[in-house]
Amino acid sequence: MEDFNIWLRELSRFSGFAGVCYFIFFRKNLNSVYGLVFLVIFASFFADNLNYFFIKFVYPNGYIIGNIWYIVNFALISWLFLLLLNLRKTILIASFGFFIITAVSFIYFYSFTDSNSIIKVTSSLWFSYLSLVALFGLLKNPTGQLRNNPVFWIATGIFIYSSVTLLRNLFLQYLVFELNIELQAFYALATINLLSNSIKNLILFYSLILIDKGFSTSFNNREI
Repeated sequence: MEDFNIWLRELSRFSGFAGVCYFIFFRKNLNSVYGLVFLVIFASFFADNLNYFFIKFVYPNGYIIGNIWYIVNFALISWLFLLLLNLRKTILIASFGFFIITAVSFIYFYSFTDSNSIIKVTSSLWFSYLSLVALFGLLKNPTGQLRNNPVFWIATGIFIYSSVTLLRNLFLQYLVFELNIELQAFYALATINLLSNSIKNLILFYSLILIDKGFSTSFNNREI
């Protein structure tokens, strides 16, 4: 199981490679939704690999890189949904609240070398909410086939990862420290999280291809 988990970790680490290469070699426009999807993929790819070398050569854990990535990822995905959804006021208020919560959590509860479960759970909840709003909006106002709709795939990929990350962070401490689960069970939890990251990056890569082929990223939804 441990060897399989190592293999999945490598798969997850390079899962954004295809999306990064596609953007670099076939299109270089950072404007609008296309560029932000690329930036989300690139941030994940860069952070995963930087984290790998950071742990190997600099520091015994990668929480510093992880904390920075969670903050950057929050900004990128919120900005992405700001373009996709008619939720400007909601997203701006929530983003301001997140950065206040982040500052308070690091000042009073965590150092930057700790795993900050507050920002992990908060960002995962927020991404799950935005993804569900997008998916329900598509179901209420369908425009063409969902399989060719970039918004559907963007929301699906982000929802898969954020929901798995949310459940993992909510229950990991309880399962490990309160129930004293065995190491094999811990590897199973890590495996699910690594798989969800790989799936997210590959789905976002597919959405890049759809956008590049001219499929629309717009749909109607009401401000809430």
